[in-house]
Amino acid sequence: MNVEADAAFGDEDEVTIAADYYFDQAFSLGAAYHIQDDAEEDVDFFSIRSQYFVNSNFAVGGEVGFGDDVQAFNINATYGF
Repeated sequence: MNVEADAAFGDEDEVTIAADYYFDQAFSLGAAYHIQDDAEEDVDFFSIRSQYFVNSNFAVGGEVGFGDDVQAFNINATYGF
């Protein structure tokens, strides 16, 4: 299990919370919620994400998101050393 929280406050406030469940050492499935407030309007964004570790250093992942006038698709790769 992986739980994340991120926040930034200033002229534009942003808060993100996320959690991932690891089925085994290689595969995870998770969700994230993001809210952004610029004092004029709030934007809410929800996403479902997954990651697969090809080996202990390299992973590929994807994310599908939707929210207030926002639809997003993300494909990514991660390398740790």
